[in-house]
Amino acid sequence: MEKREPNIGSAAELAPLNPTASSHSMAAARSRRKLSTSSRSFRVRKRSSFISTTTTLAAHPTRTHELFKEPLPVSVLQSTSADLSWYHPWLHGQVTNMSHAVRQLRVGEETLLENNAFERVFTATGTFVRDTEMVTIDDVVEHLRKTQKMENTRQTFKAQRLLVFAILGWQSMLYRPAFNTCSGDELAVHEDDDESNSGLVFDTNKVSADLADRPLFVILKGFGNLLPSPPSNITQAASENSRAAATWLPLNPAEMNAHLLLTLLHVRIRWVDCLALHLDYNKSSRTLSLFSCPSFYVAMLQSKGTIFSFASTEKKSFDPRASEEDISQFMRELLLMLCMTAHIRQKPEPLPLLPDQPVYFAAQHFPVLSERIELIAQELKNSRPTSISELLRDRRDTLQYWTFWLVSIIGVLSVILSLVQVILQVLQLSRG
Repeated sequence: MEKREPNIGSAAELAPLNPTASSHSMAAARSRRKLSTSSRSFRVRKRSSFISTTTTLAAHPTRTHELFKEPLPVSVLQSTSADLSWYHPWLHGQVTNMSHAVRQLRVGEETLLENNAFERVFTATGTFVRDTEMVTIDDVVEHLRKTQKMENTRQTFKAQRLLVFAILGWQSMLYRPAFNTCSGDELAVHEDDDESNSGLVFDTNKVSADLADRPLFVILKGFGNLLPSPPSNITQAASENSRAAATWLPLNPAEMNAHLLLTLLHVRIRWVDCLALHLDYNKSSRTLSLFSCPSFYVAMLQSKGTIFSFASTEKKSFDPRASEEDISQFMRELLLMLCMTAHIRQKPEPLPLLPDQPVYFAAQHFPVLSERIELIAQELKNSRPTSISELLRDRRDTLQYWTFWLVSIIGVLSVILSLVQVILQVLQLSRG
């Protein structure tokens, strides 16, 4: 392991977002940059969906000091401008699901949930993985045993592994750890119903705990494509003049937006608290998963948070894995979608974003999420109106749209003229 100097360069690139706008604009994340949420009805649905997402937290106290003691868990994100007031209630709900074996782990003279033992373990884990390269779960366990005086016995080793695995999931929000679903010889993540997920993100929900002595990116890849990276055929320097540009799918905001997804494709929006599932689209059930906490990836970029500890150091791999730059790009793409669609503007200084433009290319503007975006775009492109109301809303094919209206107008005028002619003939006959 090598010590890693905290990199705060990326944090300086981001100006503070408006906290209220950031925390309530999660629907914007799925329309990619300027692929705008132009429908008023979608905005209403967005807010009600977010309320339903956070309703489960209402049973827990909402004031920070009623949930956790110092050091507060959110401190692992360091000082950020993002509004993370939702994080402690959410984390509190996750902690209550821990297994009995994990709850009974001792930290010094206390059990994990006594006084501030959990808070100390939580922050120590975040600090250690952020400052250590090629870190493993076993490295973190050893570090906690030394610094937090956790039990150094073989009987507690499996439970300590599970605790660290869970904390890393909560701090990165890449997955939700599962408890009491398998033996201590496996690490498991929460498994959603098959009708919601596409199956393209999670390959499995369990991996062997023996991977705990491997770097974190190896464990993450064992579950599937939780942390996407740019496809091997895409380069960051791609341009419209390159040979590959001929295969790019153009994304016109007027033809690819939330309004059309809802009205033509009849997509069902599912708000999730798992970052890996963002923009995951299930074609069979037409379910689109959207990450419901956009302020989190703002904080991740500004603080170089735990999610960067899952970065791969492999330069060349048959199965590409996300590097630190790929993770930064992933966060920026999410932020670009949010800012372009919600029209968020910063007061101190603007974000270094590309200006609005009439057409976007996923391979060029969203290299990390390009495959997910193009899947949705292609699905919408192949859809056709199935009713008169849908036909009236569909303006993607301007020739079809105006042909429909011209034929309708000419038809109505013909009917009116025919009716007038009949009336005139009746009047003429009545007078004769």
